[in-house]
Amino acid sequence: MILTDTLKGNDVPLILLGDLNDGADSNTLSLITGQPNYITSALRRGGSDDDLYSVGDLQTLHSMRDVYYTHIYQKRLESLDHILVSQELYDQSRKRLWALRGMQLFNDHLNRDDHKETGTTDHGIVWADFEYWPEKPAE
Repeated sequence: MILTDTLKGNDVPLILLGDLNDGADSNTLSLITGQPNYITSALRRGGSDDDLYSVGDLQTLHSMRDVYYTHIYQKRLESLDHILVSQELYDQSRKRLWALRGMQLFNDHLNRDDHKETGTTDHGIVWADFEYWPEKPAE
């Protein structure tokens, strides 16, 4: 409810990031994320006033590849750490102010058995780069 109240009725970009302790397809994240409406035509129709969009999903649409994991538990690759963005940072939104340039995931250390002894975290680091690129109003 706090996120919905913060998002609704304004055009202020919002970024929610961190260890959300749940996968991208979980019920918890489904409550606060929208499914990207990735339209390739010049008419932008994507975006919703009260949804967030996973940068991981947007990067998959950019690259057509998914190798996104930020945590390993009992040899199971999981994505618990996320960057979620409002429609003002969603490429295909008619209210876009910023566009995703790319996302990187730093998780190589998770595959080493001694990573905790070397002082690294047990989570990968999600990094996103955006460029200022406002959507032009329809003529």
